Amino acid sequence: SIPKEIEDAGIMDGQNWFGIILKIIIPLSLPAIASVALYVFMIAWNEFLFSLMFLDSPKSFTLSRAIQYLSGDAETPRQYLMAGSVIVTLPVLFIFIYFEKYLVSGLTAGSVKE
Repeated sequence: SIPKEIEDAGIMDGQNWFGIILKIIIPLSLPAIASVALYVFMIAWNEFLFSLMFLDSPKSFTLSRAIQYLSGDAETPRQYLMAGSVIVTLPVLFIFIYFEKYLVSGLTAGSVKE
């Protein structure tokens, strides 16, 4: 929640509404936007149940569904399944490392500052 006084200060400084949104509201909301974007990406990336129910063709499987499909075969070595699991995990890990600074600043934004 961005205080109304900050928007009023932008108006007094001569900003129009587009300038207030672009130069004040979005930079102050960036930690919240980054947090939501990260969580939504992680939920969508790790979606397994939806693909298990609705995808029947191996050509359209998601990565997590493809690993599960391979694990049903007794001849697939476990090393390949573990390598696939690492590959599925890496994009989420890299994105989390990039967005970590925004997440930490978003968590501490509501704390008491003296």
